[in-house]
Amino acid sequence: MHARGSRLLWSNAVISLAAAFTVAQTLARMHPLDSLTHTEWAFAWGIGAATWCAYTWQRHVKSTRTTGLRPEHRDWHRSAWPTLRNVGLIFLPLAATPVALTLTSIGNGYRPPEAAFPLILVLAMGITLLYAGLPGELGARKALRRIPGIKMLWIGLAWAIITAGWPLWWGSPSPGSNVLMLTVGCERFLTIAALTLPFDLRDRTWDPAEMRTWPQLLGTQGTRVLALAFLLAAAGLRWASSPAATDGVILGLLPMAVAVLLAREKQSPDHYALLDGLLIVDACVFLV
Repeated sequence: MHARGSRLLWSNAVISLAAAFTVAQTLARMHPLDSLTHTEWAFAWGIGAATWCAYTWQRHVKSTRTTGLRPEHRDWHRSAWPTLRNVGLIFLPLAATPVALTLTSIGNGYRPPEAAFPLILVLAMGITLLYAGLPGELGARKALRRIPGIKMLWIGLAWAIITAGWPLWWGSPSPGSNVLMLTVGCERFLTIAALTLPFDLRDRTWDPAEMRTWPQLLGTQGTRVLALAFLLAAAGLRWASSPAATDGVILGLLPMAVAVLLAREKQSPDHYALLDGLLIVDACVFLV
């Protein structure tokens, strides 16, 4: 029980670090790593802290239901919830940093492109909060993840907006950044969707049949093929937007391709931790 709970906590930490590093990777698409400012790093770490709070909240919501989490994860989360809640409260000021930095920039007369983007950002935050629904058995009816066929799309869309679109929208007032925002946003969506498919494959029999997730529809082989196609498309977009980033394509995305091709319904828990960790590896390769 303790070991499984520790793994659950560790997976939260890994995905939060992945969010922070992918934001840094996004900002580096505008200029080299050595020119990232302390403010930009604060923005990136703020997204990481917000990700920790969001994923912890989603797991808390699932833990209030009989079949929301696997029994060992549910029991551990319920017993650890007071501590997790207090840690989340400590993280909140850092998690609010990206919002504060964005409001400060706008207040100083900074006008990023695409004035409609704040509405898109609010939509992404709403998706994140309501992805698992509201606490309790009845709250499952409000869960966006239960809408048939689009569980994976919600996750990819939220990550694309929050870790790609938002940093670029905040970090560059240049009209040319519109194209970069669209390109990097699509690349991030495809990458996250590809890495989400193995998790949905793992949960194929756990998720209700009415959710009609892609692995439930495609099976194991079809899921692997679709994930690989997403990664190939992401590699093409990265190559097109950053022709010099060959290492970022080969060393960053190639390990992901290998990992998704090894995906199966009954896989070691360490394999899924590796999938999340590969986002950090990809970002570090690109940054360096």
